[in-house]
Amino acid sequence: MIELHEAPALYEKLIHYNEAKHEKVFLSINTFREVEYLSIRKYYLDFDEEWKPTKDGVSMVVDFENTRALFDGLVEILSLSEVKGILETHFKETLDAIYT
Repeated sequence: MIELHEAPALYEKLIHYNEAKHEKVFLSINTFREVEYLSIRKYYLDFDEEWKPTKDGVSMVVDFENTRALFDGLVEILSLSEVKGILETHFKETLDAIYT
């Protein structure tokens, strides 16, 4: 029986590569049992130099609510990251005084 991570990808994007650990993280969309899933999964390079999926990852049904919640979370993370960078650039001394 085919597993979800073995289903052919309709969409796949490498989102992280750790060369030192021979690990990659992929974002993919797969159809499994006629349902589309969005997956974020870590892969490792085996001894035969093939990329194999690990148990580290998540899969969720691609529907409006799941996709919207994921998008909202990513937008918030990016917003916080941008603000953090601006704060660190312009208020470094103040932040250092607070956190050290």
